[in-house]
Amino acid sequence: MKLIVYLFSALLLAPLASSAESNLTISALFADHMVLQRDQPVPVWGLAKSGDQVTITFADQKKTVIADADGKWVVKLDALKASATGREMIVKSANASEAKIADVLVGDVWLCSGQSNMHFQMKSVEKAPQQIARMNAPAVRFFTVKQNFGQAPLNQTVGTWKPITPTTAAECSAVACYFGLALHQKQEVPIGLLVSSVGGTRIESWMRRETLAATGESLTLIEKWKSVLPEEFEKIGVAYSKFQYERDFLHPKAVKVAKEQGKTAPPAPIAPKQRCHDCPSALHNGMIAPLQPFAIRGAIWYQGESNAGQPKPYEKLLPALIADWRHVWGKELPFLFVQIAPHNSIHPSFRESQHRIWQNTPHTAMVVTTDVGNANNIHPTRKQPVGERLAIAARAVAYGETIVSSGPIFDSLKIQGNHVVISFAHVGGGLMANDSELKGFTIAGDEGKFLPANAKIEGNTVIVNSDKVSKPAVVRYNWSISPDGNLFNREGLPAAPFRSDQSKDASR
Repeated sequence: MKLIVYLFSALLLAPLASSAESNLTISALFADHMVLQRDQPVPVWGLAKSGDQVTITFADQKKTVIADADGKWVVKLDALKASATGREMIVKSANASEAKIADVLVGDVWLCSGQSNMHFQMKSVEKAPQQIARMNAPAVRFFTVKQNFGQAPLNQTVGTWKPITPTTAAECSAVACYFGLALHQKQEVPIGLLVSSVGGTRIESWMRRETLAATGESLTLIEKWKSVLPEEFEKIGVAYSKFQYERDFLHPKAVKVAKEQGKTAPPAPIAPKQRCHDCPSALHNGMIAPLQPFAIRGAIWYQGESNAGQPKPYEKLLPALIADWRHVWGKELPFLFVQIAPHNSIHPSFRESQHRIWQNTPHTAMVVTTDVGNANNIHPTRKQPVGERLAIAARAVAYGETIVSSGPIFDSLKIQGNHVVISFAHVGGGLMANDSELKGFTIAGDEGKFLPANAKIEGNTVIVNSDKVSKPAVVRYNWSISPDGNLFNREGLPAAPFRSDQSKDASR
């Protein structure tokens, strides 16, 4: 396998579909097997010779535009109706050179972004061979954006559209794949998945620089990268790519060989001190900006592990990113995000911050994953519930269905003697303990000493008490680094962690 290095703008500007005579170029997003967004105008764009006339023909529409002084052109197709019939798009320049794009569907397109748990592929899920073997949904298609970092917004990306089948599904983001399949089953239209994700990345890398600066957060990070010259930036990227290749391919092979020969395993490669993953706006420039203004229905987001040590700043950063993407796409995109799964490195206050973000940010949803985490593996392999819960959230937020789209959410409590009565919103068909007696609750008096609590379900409430707490004041549920609570509603959605003594200071 050849060493994989970062792509920089010189490569990114290379045309995917072009003609030597006219330099006609189409954005790489417009390629065979693509899915276009239904029910809204659809921009199509690229490059040609300045002054060239470019014509787009698709679905009984014919649109013409003149390339500007820089050779840029953009055509907007009128809103299209959903169609699972593959059709051809023709992009033609004035001198008769043309590009043909085959098997184009129309449905709903979702941006799927974040860090490693979004990038986590189907080949690594639990029971992967069996799961992949049943993946046969050619109307669900994915485009994996090539990893790339930029100091300034780039114009082009690299990738191909692939229908989800047993031969392609292994390389698809697992969360995106399960999300797309579940959504397709309910909406009965083609689904396109733009997967733009990179492991180990901070949220600061995924928004525009001016948006990040306006939050007043991460100023040290911004200052650190401000003086990095383009040549140095490229060297940092290449050095980290070399490390990734050694870490992920060369070193495991060397360890395997050493084990087979009874020798001592070689030391793991040492990571460079700098990496572009931490550079503010670098991934927005390299992996989000090139996707604009591709028409999309909404976004799903699974990120936070790299910011988990700063829950309070995250309460500014994620809403800022949401607003940023809504601004650049020019619409209030539905934004659905995953509450970080349990792991021994993540404090519950971070999940609490994510919960507050959901409560305070319109047109969003949060998916709870306390039941599918792994305290010793930050990349839990159970991705199907995550993707399917995101699809349920999408049906409510983006499609307006009247369904139960969240698990139970703490609403209020009443103290009755030595018992506490907890009421919930989103109880759906009722509360239930998923597999045994109800667990995960702790209780404390005014002194703040928390003890395991007895808990039982009564109607749409939970009654909590402890023989050792005669005057209870505070109740918490799943408030731990490795929660093991089992409260669900009968729709199968887990209750969100909470503490009735929630502090305004998310860092506590």
